[in-house]
Amino acid sequence: MKVREDDVLLVLHLNCLDLTQVVSEWVEWRPGLTIADILDARWPEGMLIEEGLDLLFLASGRLLSFEEAERYIVRPGDGLSVALVPGDGGGGGSNTIAAVAMMAVMLAAPAVGGMLALGFENAIGAYGLVSTLSVGTMTGLGTAAVALVGAVGVNAFIPSAKPSLGQGLGQNPMDNSPTYGFSAQANPMEPGRPVPVLQGEKHNFTPTKLTQHLSTSGDRRLWNGLFLISEGPVDEVFDVRIDGNKAGNYEGLEIDIRLGTEGQDVLPWFNDAITERTEGVTVKLSTDWHEVVLDGTGVRKLGFGVQCASGLGYANDKGGLDPVTVQVQFQHRLYGETAWVNLGTVSISGAKRAAIMRYYEFEVAEGRHEVRYRHPVAPPTGDRYISDTWLEYTHEIVPDDFRLPHCALLAIRALPTDKLNGSAPKVTCSARRMTAMLPDGQGGAVSRDIGNMAWAALELITNTRWGAGEPVESIDVPSFAEAAEWCELKGLKGSMYWDTQCTLETALGYQGQFGRFIVDRVGTKIVCISDRPVALPDAAFLATSADILQGTLGLEYPNSDDLADGCEITWFDPERGKQVVFAPGDFFNAVVDRPPTVAQITLYPCNSDEGAQRAGEYINRCNRYLSRRVDLTLLWRALGPHIRRGSVIQVAADRLMATQSGVVLSATETTVRLSRPVQLEPGTAYEVRLAHVDVAGDVEGVEKVEVRPLASVAESTQTDTLTLAAPWEQVPSPGCSAAVGEVQRVTRWYRVRSLSRSSDMRVTLKALEYDEAVYADEGVAPQTDSAANLPAVVGLVATIIDANEDLVSKKLISLAWRGTALEWRVFVRRLGADADEWVYLDKTPYPSFLARNIEVGHMYRFAVTHTGSVADGLTVDVDYQLNTPSGAIRPVTTIDGGLEVPLYTLVNGEPKQLMGVF
Repeated sequence: MKVREDDVLLVLHLNCLDLTQVVSEWVEWRPGLTIADILDARWPEGMLIEEGLDLLFLASGRLLSFEEAERYIVRPGDGLSVALVPGDGGGGGSNTIAAVAMMAVMLAAPAVGGMLALGFENAIGAYGLVSTLSVGTMTGLGTAAVALVGAVGVNAFIPSAKPSLGQGLGQNPMDNSPTYGFSAQANPMEPGRPVPVLQGEKHNFTPTKLTQHLSTSGDRRLWNGLFLISEGPVDEVFDVRIDGNKAGNYEGLEIDIRLGTEGQDVLPWFNDAITERTEGVTVKLSTDWHEVVLDGTGVRKLGFGVQCASGLGYANDKGGLDPVTVQVQFQHRLYGETAWVNLGTVSISGAKRAAIMRYYEFEVAEGRHEVRYRHPVAPPTGDRYISDTWLEYTHEIVPDDFRLPHCALLAIRALPTDKLNGSAPKVTCSARRMTAMLPDGQGGAVSRDIGNMAWAALELITNTRWGAGEPVESIDVPSFAEAAEWCELKGLKGSMYWDTQCTLETALGYQGQFGRFIVDRVGTKIVCISDRPVALPDAAFLATSADILQGTLGLEYPNSDDLADGCEITWFDPERGKQVVFAPGDFFNAVVDRPPTVAQITLYPCNSDEGAQRAGEYINRCNRYLSRRVDLTLLWRALGPHIRRGSVIQVAADRLMATQSGVVLSATETTVRLSRPVQLEPGTAYEVRLAHVDVAGDVEGVEKVEVRPLASVAESTQTDTLTLAAPWEQVPSPGCSAAVGEVQRVTRWYRVRSLSRSSDMRVTLKALEYDEAVYADEGVAPQTDSAANLPAVVGLVATIIDANEDLVSKKLISLAWRGTALEWRVFVRRLGADADEWVYLDKTPYPSFLARNIEVGHMYRFAVTHTGSVADGLTVDVDYQLNTPSGAIRPVTTIDGGLEVPLYTLVNGEPKQLMGVF
C-alpha cells in the first residue's frame, strides 16, 4: 500500500506484558473519522476485552480519557495507539497506575511508525519521532523538553521525586546540555533523548544527530547525516557549521532543511530508514562465504557497499592496464531458518588504479536476517593483477517516506575529505522561532514574542505537545502580561534552547531568574509574580502588633559576610558561547578584615553583555537596599484574601519601629477608640493608618486603607481615644487594625517571600524588606580601568597567630592584603627608643606572608610594596610585646670581651652551636 501524507498510523497493543504482540498499519484518513470508526474496522475479529482490562488511548502523543477518545476527531497524519492495560481495582496489591505507566513507555517504540522494532540505536534516534511525540505533564513536575511519549507518560501518571530525571541534589540539568554544558561536546544521539525546543533566536547550538550512514554514488562515497533542530515549526535555520567552519567552506556539500511543519516534504536522502553496519576493510572477499547475523527486525531491503580499494586491472606489456572483472555473490535467510536464498551475483569491471566503489540493494521478506557473501569465481591473481575486493558496509532498510512532522530537520550530504574530519563531524547551527500563539485571557489566542521570558514561561505551561498542557482556565494570564511588560521596560530579552530534560519548576526558574519573576500556584490559579514596583499605598495589607500572635514576630538582619560584595554573571554570547562578566558592588574591597565575596550566577537565557551587566547591578542593588527580614504569624481573620507570595504588605509593630498599634473598639467621624492606649508627645506630628474590615478599596478584593492626621496635643498624653484633624471617609467598624506613629514613620514595606497555613487557622508569613531603589535603571556597563591603574596593595592587616613548627609552639605574625602585582616585597623595622632601619624580609607572589623569628618585646612596623621602595606600598604596626616567648629558634650568645659571640657545646666529642627558643 502506498502511504499518503494524510494517512493515519494505527498501533494496537494486544498484550501489555508482551511487547511483540503489536499490530501496526496505515489507515486512510477521511473527514469526520473517529477512533471508534477505526476500531470497528481494525479490531481483531472475535477478540474480547476480558474482565480487569481497560483500553488506553494515545492520539498524537496525548493521553486520552475514555470520554475524550469517544469524542476525538482524527486529524490528518495522526498517530494513534490503543492498548489493553490492567483496569482499576485489580486487587492483590497490584499497582495499576504503575502498570499503565509502564505500558505508556512500551508504547513509545511501535507508536512512532512501527519502525522501532528494528532495534538499532541509530534507528531509534533516526525516526523515533513522528507527530505522536509527547503528552502534557503535571504542572509542578513537567519537563521543559519534549520526550518520547512513553517517558512523558510516566511523569503524567506518576509524579517523580525531586530532584527528578536522575539528578542529584544541587545538580544542574544544564550541565549535561551539549549547548550549555561546560565542555565542548559532539552531537548527541543516544536513544531516548528529548526533542529539543527552541524559544527565541539561538546561535551556534548543537543539534541532536538522528542518524548517519554512508552511500555510494559512482566511485564517490558520501557521508549522510540527519539532525534534529527543534520541535517545529521554526522560522528559520541558518549559519550551519561543521567542526566550527561555515558550511560554505566545503566543496560539494549539500544541505536540506525542513522547518518542522505538519505536512513537510520528505527529505530525499532519508526517505528510507537506514541502519548501517560498517564492516570496514577487515572483510576481504574470497571464495569462502563470510556470514553475518544482522540485528534489525522489520527489515525489507538489504544494501551492500563493495569497494575495490586499489582499483582493478591487469598491467600489460605496454605500460597500461587491461580490464579485469570480479564477481560477488550475495545470499540471505530469515533469522532461525536453515535454507539460504540467493540474492544475486554482480560483476565489477575496471581498468584503473583508483578506488572503484559500488552499491547494491535487494528487496527481501520482512524480518530479521542473516547474510553472507563471497567470490563465486576466484578473481585472477598474480603480480600484474589488481583484484582485491572488500565488503565495506551493510545497510538494513525499512522503506517508507519519513516526513517527521513537527520536527525541524537539517540534512547534510558531503564527500569525506581531509577538511571534513572523520565520519562523525560536529555540526552546529543557528535557528529562530520568535513568536507563539498564546492565550489572551479572554478565550482567544494572540501571537506573542517568546524572546520575552514571561511569554516564554507561559508557553511552557500551556503547550499541549511538549509543555505542561495546563488549561487556560487555571492560568492568571493578566499576571503574565504584567511580567512581560516589565521585561519589555527593562530590556530583558533572551532565548532558550531546551536540549536536556529538566522539571518544569527548574525550567521556569531559569526563565524567572533572568526575567525577574516567579511562577506560583495560588489556589486554583497559576500566577506570574513579577519583581517590579507596586502601586503604593492605596491598596495594601496592614499588619499591626494587634494582629500578630504574641511571640511569633521575628526581625533579623543578614550578616554582612553573607552578602556578596559583587557578582560574576555567566551568560551566552551568540558567537563566542559562554562568557562571564564581573559586576562589583558599591563597597567592593571596602571591608578590610576579609577578602570580598563574589556570587556566581548563570543566566542561561541571557545573550548580551549589557543584559548580564544590568542583572549584576540589579543583584548588587538588592544586596545593598534589602536587608530586613520579618517572620510573623497571624490569625486567618487578619489576612486579606488577596495576599499571596510576592504581595507587598505593610508591617507596623512596636518592636520594629516607633509606632503604636491596636484594634478599633469604636469610632465616630472624627475620633477612634483603640484596644490599647498610645503615647502622644507635644510638638510631634502624628497620623493613624487604618485598614477597614468591611469596606473594599479601589482594587477588587482588597480592603480600603485610610490615613488621617491626628490633632496635636499640648502636653505629654497617654490615651486610647484619638481625635482626628480630618474626618474619616468611612467610619471604621469595630475590629479594624490601626497603627499610630510619627508622620512618615508609620509603617515599613515588605514583600512576601512565603506564606503557609496551618490547621489551627493560623497563617505564617516570611517577608523581605521592599525598597523601590532596587528598581532604578541599571545603566550601562562600567568602564573598567586598566590593571596599571589598580592599587598594588590595599587592605593590609596583621595578625598574631599560633603555629606548631619544628616541634615547637610558636607565635607568628601573619600579614594579608589585596592588590594587583606579579609579586610583593616585605620589609620590617623596629619602633620606639631602639628603632632601627628597614630590613628586607622576603618576596612573595601571594597576597599573604608569615613573618618568623621576630624578637619579642618590641613594636614593629611592616611594609608591603610591589617595588623596592617602602614608600610605594602600605605599612601596618604590630605590638609584639608578648609576655610569653614567640617560639623563635635563634643561636644562644654571650658577651666575650665586649663582643656578642655564639655559644658552643660538645656532642659526642664534636662542637655544636647551641640554639634556643625565644
